[in-house]
Amino acid sequence: MDRLFAPLMAAAAGAVTTQLFFTPNFALRLDAYDITRLPDIFSGAVALIAIALAWCAVVLSPRPSAVPLDKKSGADAGAGRFRARRAGVVRREITLFKGLDEMKRLAADDGYSVAALLTITLTKLAALVIAAASGFRGGRIFPAVFVGVALGLMLHQHVPAVPAAITVSCAIMGLVLVVTRDGWLSLFMAIAVVPDLHLLPVLCVVMLPAWLVLAGKPLMLVNKRQPPRGD
Repeated sequence: MDRLFAPLMAAAAGAVTTQLFFTPNFALRLDAYDITRLPDIFSGAVALIAIALAWCAVVLSPRPSAVPLDKKSGADAGAGRFRARRAGVVRREITLFKGLDEMKRLAADDGYSVAALLTITLTKLAALVIAAASGFRGGRIFPAVFVGVALGLMLHQHVPAVPAAITVSCAIMGLVLVVTRDGWLSLFMAIAVVPDLHLLPVLCVVMLPAWLVLAGKPLMLVNKRQPPRGD
């Protein structure tokens, strides 16, 4: 508790300050998940699908550490922002911006097909990787959450027997876990977007194999290029 006290007070102060100016609401309108079911734990493999998809995007794309982050990298960041926005044009404005409002629109609209949701997922993921690889300064959490929502909705439409609450929450947890490697943050984001306490046991069990899959893997971070050492 001695080590937790300062971070908890800082988080509480930040939350209170934020709510004075803006009241964020991350919850999606999905069908309620009334009771924890044993088969849903196996359906939580959605998190592993999300991890595999995000990790393939990181591996197959240019290495983020290959781009320097200094005063001369503004052109690289601007070019990356242009390429990311051009990728977003594929699905119009739904794949642009940070994704908080867009993911609510995505969940509220039942008119998206499986193919459309897959296209949105891949487009947003490509834009996120392009922006990260070019040194664009910005958050990774909300874009990753948006990708998780799109992927979860797509998988629910593909297999309607699996509740949307399971597919969406597990996909969010998997995506956020890839980009942050923070188990608590991944769990909290999943519950914030799909606020149902019956999901907690499923997510806690699914977290273990997801964490083991990512053990030892590098983070999605942009590092400064170190100058060569002199002899």
